[in-house]
Amino acid sequence: MQDLVSLGEVMLRMSPPRYERLRQATQLDVRVAGSQLNVAANLAQLGKRTAFVSKLPANELGLLACGVCQGYGLNVSHLQLVEGARMGVNYLEFGATPRAEVAVYDRAGSAASSIEASDFAWTEITRGTRLAYTDGIFPGLGAGCFEATLAFLTAAREQGAVTCFDVNYREHLWTIERAREAWQVILPLVDVLATNRSVSESVFGYAGSDQELLARYHDAFGCGTVCLTTREMSGVLHGAWSSIARHEGTVLQGRRYEFDVVDRFGTGDAWFAGFLYGYLEGDIQFALDFGDALCALAHTIEGDVARISAAEVMPLLAAELDLRVRR
Repeated sequence: MQDLVSLGEVMLRMSPPRYERLRQATQLDVRVAGSQLNVAANLAQLGKRTAFVSKLPANELGLLACGVCQGYGLNVSHLQLVEGARMGVNYLEFGATPRAEVAVYDRAGSAASSIEASDFAWTEITRGTRLAYTDGIFPGLGAGCFEATLAFLTAAREQGAVTCFDVNYREHLWTIERAREAWQVILPLVDVLATNRSVSESVFGYAGSDQELLARYHDAFGCGTVCLTTREMSGVLHGAWSSIARHEGTVLQGRRYEFDVVDRFGTGDAWFAGFLYGYLEGDIQFALDFGDALCALAHTIEGDVARISAAEVMPLLAAELDLRVRR
C-alpha cells in the first residue's frame, strides 16, 4: 500500500555554479527534478510511502534518474525505460536583485512526453493508494499525457483514492486557451486542488478576494478541498509564503513564514508535499501550517527536493526558531 502515487516527468536540472550566467558557463551542476517527482520525493522524506509513475530513456541518464528516485525513497517499480528516448532538461540560471533567474527548457520529445493512456495498468497502480497526484504541467506535454492524466485520476477515484492536483501553468508548453480547455475536463476529477492568484486570474479569469477565488473553483468543479498559496518576494533573495484553504465549506488560514532564498525552485512542490503530509494526518489546519513551514525551509536548501524530516519542521510550528550553530 502507498500513501501517494504520483504521475509525471523526471527532468535533469543543469545550472552553472552559483550566479554565473548560462552564456558564460564552462561547467554545469546536475540535479534530478520535476514538479510531480518533487512532491513524491518530499513526501517520502517526511516518512510516507510514495511511488512515481513515468517513462525514462533506457540509457545512462535514465539510470541516473532512476537511482536518484530510489535514493529519495520512492517506489520505482512503475518507471518504464524506453529505448531511443531522451531526457528532458531544464537549464537554470540563478539571479540576484536586480537580475532575475532564467530557465531554458529542452523537453520536447522526452520519454515522459510519449506516455499514452494505454501504457500503464492504472487500476493496479492506484489500488490501495491513499492519494493520487499529478499537476497542470504533465497534461501539457502532449495529447497522450492528457489522456493518461484522465485515466490515472479516474482509476484512482474508482479505487477509493483521494485525487490531488496542482494547477501549474508553463507557457512554453501550451497556450492559456489550451490549458484552460484541458483543465476544465481534469478538475472535476480532483478532490484536493492547489492553485494561486496568478493562474486563477490569467487562465480562468477569476477575480475577487481569496475566499471568493476558493469558492469559484469549488462551485465550478466540485473540488472538496481548494488551496490558494501566496508567495511574496522582496527582490530575489528574500520572501514570504502563506496559504489558505476551503475545506468542506470552511475557510482556514495557514501561517505566514518569511525566508531567505537559497534556491526557490521546487518550493511550491515542497508546500504541497507538506500539506499532503498534514492531510494524511487528518488535520487541514495542521496541513496548511506544516506545508507553509516546509516551504519556507525548502527555500533555504539547494536543489528541487528538500531533504527535511517531519521532526525538523515541527520547531517552526511551535515558533521555536533557533539559528545557533548545531555542534
